Amino acid sequence: MAQAFQRIYTRLEGMTRATVVLNAQRVMNDELATVDGRMAQVVKISGDRVTLQVFGGTEGIASNSEVVFWGEAPSLNVSDELSGRFFNAYGRPIDGGPEVEGHHREIGGPSVNPYKRMQPSQLIPTGIAGIDLNNTLVSG
Repeated sequence: MAQAFQRIYTRLEGMTRATVVLNAQRVMNDELATVDGRMAQVVKISGDRVTLQVFGGTEGIASNSEVVFWGEAPSLNVSDELSGRFFNAYGRPIDGGPEVEGHHREIGGPSVNPYKRMQPSQLIPTGIAGIDLNNTLVSG
């Protein structure tokens, strides 16, 4: 996470309850950052204008708050050591065990185009009328 040359900005151009907007260069989609110490992620880039979603909300964040870009997207170390462990939403162990060693992998990926998926066709009956009629389960 710590890099020799982190990109740090201290001027927010706009703010909503969940996002902040600033001008920044060399930023990539999904890149992680901290805004006033709170974890955030790049959700939109338009030229030099960058929108970050602040995971803890923006209440109390000032327009001159420090924004630090990490230079990486959300990722996780993947190995057999994950089995039986408990993690927070950021992939950090919360069970008192050690950090997981393994292959470093990005968490995100491209979304599936719904038009390219196969049409589900096989009904899975549950025997529960509310599910079978209103929220039908299918496979295929």
